[in-house]
Amino acid sequence: MKRIDMQVFSKDPKRYELRSGKEYEDAPSCPFGNTYQWVGYDLENKKYVRYTKGVFKKLINLNN
Repeated sequence: MKRIDMQVFSKDPKRYELRSGKEYEDAPSCPFGNTYQWVGYDLENKKYVRYTKGVFKKLINLNN
């Protein structure tokens, strides 16, 4: 999965969303075969992405 850092995220934050790995059947599994609790999604490219810790924290705070 492509890694999204704060610099990339800040250019177009509406392009990315945080999804529950349990709610989307097409969500990727972690390297150990488990379901991610949260996974990033690029709405423009329609692909799952991985966020850096700073971006992830920002998105978690927006959802609460």
